[in-house]
Amino acid sequence: MSLKTEIAATLRAIREQKHVSYENLAGGSMRTTIGYLERAETGVTLDKLADIAHALDFNLVTLIALSVASQQNQDAQTVLQEATRELQTFLAAGGAELIQGQVENGKLVQRPAGKPQNSRNREAVLALKAQGKTPAEATKMLGLSRTTVNRYWQQGSGGK
Repeated sequence: MSLKTEIAATLRAIREQKHVSYENLAGGSMRTTIGYLERAETGVTLDKLADIAHALDFNLVTLIALSVASQQNQDAQTVLQEATRELQTFLAAGGAELIQGQVENGKLVQRPAGKPQNSRNREAVLALKAQGKTPAEATKMLGLSRTTVNRYWQQGSGGK
């Protein structure tokens, strides 16, 4: 889902509304980047878009909402209302705590390479093990692969 055209249009509109010329933007690289973006000739990272929004004294979330609304032919208010509902659902399900658990002392918590573990599946397997079930029974009851059940089963034996 490319937003090049919509970001270009949104940046042009913001600069026009705020009467910000290229010359008023800090640094030559910023002017060059905005020029490419306003011609929809390049994509942009979220970090760079945040820098541009800051340089334009414009809220990053608003800039993105306007771009997404343009792409979806929707009103920006509708896009933000949908985002607010999704945010509330995420937070109600403990999303903020999950995010906080990924950062420690300002750094991203490292995790082993490969597919992340599903802690719910692991807990379910270990609970069945504690009840005296066999790995075959756990596989059938949980609908997990034999390999997955065996991996979690072994972790419950002290390995991790």
